[in-house]
Amino acid sequence: MKILKFQKNKVYLENDEVIDINRDIKAKYRIKTDGEISPEEYRDIIYDSALSKSYFLLSKRDYTVRELLQKFRMKYKRNSVVESQLQKVISKLSELGYLDDYSYAESYINSKKNLGRKRIEYELHLKGIDSSIIDIVYGEVKQDEKKMISDLLYKVKNKEKEKQVAYFMRRGFKLGDILDVLKGLD
Repeated sequence: MKILKFQKNKVYLENDEVIDINRDIKAKYRIKTDGEISPEEYRDIIYDSALSKSYFLLSKRDYTVRELLQKFRMKYKRNSVVESQLQKVISKLSELGYLDDYSYAESYINSKKNLGRKRIEYELHLKGIDSSIIDIVYGEVKQDEKKMISDLLYKVKNKEKEKQVAYFMRRGFKLGDILDVLKGLD
């Protein structure tokens, strides 16, 4: 594969693909403009580039497997070589403990103290967390949603009852729990 140009840590290949690389990758594979890379080098460069970028991204915040794959799939052209290398990166990161959907779900649930279970389940599902993992985590985390509702009631205490119910419904609390707490106040 021919390298068309190398500019600002990006390699432009003849197949209209652009790969982000760092100085270490450039030196390791001796990448320069008008050079050639073999299919094996292309595969290894994709792997090293994705792994390096993953370390950088995961140093900033936690990601789910699905979020990280989506990020890379937007960056790279989709082909079998790229997919296999991305799967290898995901496997390595999971093996090292840097990428774990279970611990992500656990920390996410613990950080969202003002949201109900339904809303949290929905948001985690959008992030690619399997519902079985969510159920396991919720089995371990004890949350009293009625207490959470009564703790948040001060925010809407001067509103009409319908608006109070709507407020808590948007936050993912169960209607039965909301009505029980509001009846207790009447």
